[in-house]
Amino acid sequence: MFKDIVQFIKSKAFIKNLVIFIVVFSLICWVILRWLASYTNHGETVVVPDFSGLKIDKLDQFVEGKHVHYQIIDSSIYDPKSAKGIVVRQEPDPKALVKEDRTIYLYVTSTLPPRVLMPKLIDRSLRQATAMIASYGLKVGKITHTPDECSNCVLEQLSRGRKLEPGQPIPKGTVIDLVIGQGLNNEEVQIPCLAGLTMKEAQLKLMENALTLGETIFENEKDSLISKVYDQTPSCEKESVSKGTAIDLYLTTNKSKIPAAGESKKKLNEDFD
Repeated sequence: MFKDIVQFIKSKAFIKNLVIFIVVFSLICWVILRWLASYTNHGETVVVPDFSGLKIDKLDQFVEGKHVHYQIIDSSIYDPKSAKGIVVRQEPDPKALVKEDRTIYLYVTSTLPPRVLMPKLIDRSLRQATAMIASYGLKVGKITHTPDECSNCVLEQLSRGRKLEPGQPIPKGTVIDLVIGQGLNNEEVQIPCLAGLTMKEAQLKLMENALTLGETIFENEKDSLISKVYDQTPSCEKESVSKGTAIDLYLTTNKSKIPAAGESKKKLNEDFD
């Protein structure tokens, strides 16, 4: 039987049929590959354009003639320092090679800030209230003192003159103004020495002592974030003032003018003399 199989393989009929099969199979494979290449635009690629910084309303015009599509898949990114509704990230990255008509996925900044629930600040101390405001992503605004038997506690929480109820949804970053009780006996407090502190540090120190921030005078407004207090009015040499008194600050980046923290300007001048 093995001899018969060998003879059949060597026969002209088998070789002829094998050749026909190989030719037909090759032809079928060639047709399939050509069809797939045509269907998938094989070898036809485009460079991914850079969408970064584009506004949403400019995207349709931007993709014209670029042989790609786009889809916004995330618009919940919020950055108060960035413009609203602009592309901040994309997939695939710019300059990548992709097939024609590929969809580019875009991440854009939200046009509206996220909302948070207003915390209950009433009856809390000023220090507790300012800490809660910061933890909720809100900002401390104007601090007003008024006579009340509850000394140094929050009486009202406001935004743009309107009272805010606890649990009320408000935009993140909202400025919260506070009305603070200062007691009924015209209590006075010691003025802290603010020399050497930044404006934010000085403002916090004033709040802790039931005082408010008055005028801020910078030698160079461009350097306001790194400027430090070199003088204040009233001076910390004054024995005491009423709660809620506004303290004006003078700030500079000139280190030679800045006394050490807690040291008065008068003492600095005496040292120079």
